[in-house]
Amino acid sequence: MAQVQHHLGLLSLLIPLIGIIAGALEWNSAVIFALNTVALIPLGSWVNRSVNALTVGGSRAVNEVLKSTLGNSVELMVGINAIAQERPHVCQSVILGSVLSNLLLVLGSTIFVSGYDQKRLRFDRTLTTVLSSLMMVVFILLALPTVMDVFPSTKATPEDQILLTQRVTSLILVILLLTFLIFRLGTHAAMFASTPFSQRDQANQSRQSQIVEARIPQPYIERGPAAIILAAASASALACTYYIVSSLTGVASITGMNQSFLAVTLVPLLGNSVKYRSIVVGSRSYNQIELGIRAVINNVLRITMLIAPLLVLVGWAFNQPLILRFDGFEATTLLLSVVVMTYLISDGRSNYFEGLMLIGTYIIITFSFFVRPEVPLNVIFLGA
Repeated sequence: MAQVQHHLGLLSLLIPLIGIIAGALEWNSAVIFALNTVALIPLGSWVNRSVNALTVGGSRAVNEVLKSTLGNSVELMVGINAIAQERPHVCQSVILGSVLSNLLLVLGSTIFVSGYDQKRLRFDRTLTTVLSSLMMVVFILLALPTVMDVFPSTKATPEDQILLTQRVTSLILVILLLTFLIFRLGTHAAMFASTPFSQRDQANQSRQSQIVEARIPQPYIERGPAAIILAAASASALACTYYIVSSLTGVASITGMNQSFLAVTLVPLLGNSVKYRSIVVGSRSYNQIELGIRAVINNVLRITMLIAPLLVLVGWAFNQPLILRFDGFEATTLLLSVVVMTYLISDGRSNYFEGLMLIGTYIIITFSFFVRPEVPLNVIFLGA
């Protein structure tokens, strides 16, 4: 069995190479998109395993930075390539899709898989309230450019002022993230301890300060090889996402699907499939739903508090002004996802049917993106 897995692992390395070759030789757009999107699956696995290996025994602050950036390599790489190709609407769609899939599909699957044979699931209400409240604040900050555009005053806000607001918001989000790391790793580390909920009522159990996230155990990789693998996998992911972004228009033309649907659903789901599976299966294996909920919320906070602001600042640095401006439908779906998720976990209890409701909500939203007409590209634009 181990030998079969070894051969499959080596075979998976050919998929990114084939996808990159297909893009370089300018094959059919649908073939390029399919090969490079599928290539994100093994690349995501190698990136996650390398990051996990590098974070063992290291500084928790450094570990969090690694998980926040390279741990979300799909969103980061797609965003960089979208900015470079002057297609920031693709960047926004992938970020939106990652948030929706985490809040609805992954969280719902985690609750369902962990609770289908139990009458009730219990988790730390205080911790989830803090994290979900922070997520609501982050959403409000991200939605400011949209609000300024949809609800103008007596005259429309100039584009340069909206761009300034976006950059100031990005800086504030990064500062909030740094403060949150101090809060999480320093002043209130005990609140984020990994002690199972079932043990917290026992007086003789002391809470641990180590932060653990649900994941499937993987064969250990030494730090040296892990760094090399991480660099190679990240570079390959950057090349694959370049061809994914550049082929979207052709794929939409061939298949009749709109680009927003492809970027909101297929790219985040396939690119993060290994991480998503790790959260769902890990929560069930450890019989600890709270680990899965933490991992989901932490993923969303990393994307919204670091990846999205970082992409705005990268565009600023390279003179490619980026405004993440959602249209009314996208902003509404994002808000409803946060509200539904917050409501379901607010009482510290859940069951498998609530997980199914989250999954069903995700399916309905993605189907809405499928049947919805293509969003005009000037919804998110490059500033003057």
